[in-house]
Amino acid sequence: MIYVLVNQIIKMVAKKQGIMNSLSVLCLLIIILASLSVSIIVPYSSYEQTISKKTTSSSFPSKQAGISINDTNYLKANVTVNNFNLIADLATSDVQQTKGLAVKDHLQEKEGMLFVFQKPAQYHFWMKDMKFPIDIIWLDDRGTVVHIEDRLQPCLPEFICPSYAPTSSNALYVLETVAGFSQKHNVKVGTHIDFHLTRSQMGLYPVVISG
Repeated sequence: MIYVLVNQIIKMVAKKQGIMNSLSVLCLLIIILASLSVSIIVPYSSYEQTISKKTTSSSFPSKQAGISINDTNYLKANVTVNNFNLIADLATSDVQQTKGLAVKDHLQEKEGMLFVFQKPAQYHFWMKDMKFPIDIIWLDDRGTVVHIEDRLQPCLPEFICPSYAPTSSNALYVLETVAGFSQKHNVKVGTHIDFHLTRSQMGLYPVVISG
């Protein structure tokens, strides 16, 4: 459609003012069309960027909610797994999630780390820089177990370090525990896990109860 219009304009100008003027008009039209293309492409790129920043809502504190989180001081969550209670460090910032349990030298049965993400996805984990074996449990947005990797061993420096993730389901939370925790406490795909902030933090942040 645009090509036909441009061609007609060139013919009209060529008949009246000659070939040189028609070429000038063509150049001018090319510049105008190029400007229109840029004006169309730029807003589309901005739209893509906006969509990529959209996240699902989570009641846990996060940088998305405008709450400043110290990467070296972890908030605590009470986690209940089949009537067994443990205290988990909350990994909510990028730095905390990247380091994971590699910041610890050991872990007790009643301790863990709960990763809180901004949107459901198939999050990959590996055992790089870890000092002890662990279980990794992926949970959906309702706190239901969707995938388990148990008794994972730390990666050796001279070998390739594999990553682990759910194969078919997305997760919003990931719980890391001592090795063998899943088997000992009968944690399986479909098991429901409850968690909320510890009582000392309830006045500062919203309480989360999975259910």
